[in-house]
Amino acid sequence: MSAGGASAPRSQLPVLCGTVLVSEVLCLYFAGLTGFGLRPELMGFGAFIAVLSGIAVLLIAAAATLPRRRGQNRPGILLGWIGQVLLLAMGIVQPAMVVVAVVFGTMWAVGVYWGRRIDREKTARGE
Repeated sequence: MSAGGASAPRSQLPVLCGTVLVSEVLCLYFAGLTGFGLRPELMGFGAFIAVLSGIAVLLIAAAATLPRRRGQNRPGILLGWIGQVLLLAMGIVQPAMVVVAVVFGTMWAVGVYWGRRIDREKTARGE
């Protein structure tokens, strides 16, 4: 059953991808605490936290701009991919960040794939 008056059905992307992005931001907070203990070699701790905070803000912006309706074009998915690449690049400074980037990057890719697939299938069924 669909809600009356809605122009386009709701997308599943915000549910799947938004969960990944918010979880990733929380993980970045703990990565910052880990960086405090491990002392990144290529940059100072303040710069490390500033870069992580910038990535976190980008990921929050990505979650906020994910498509809410099927077929909608919004920059959230692109911003999410940019955030994943930046997080992977942080592995240069803190090698443990590569593990975080691979895990969350994989979850992000799966969320985007399945969110789009669910939306396509629901559209094909007329839901």
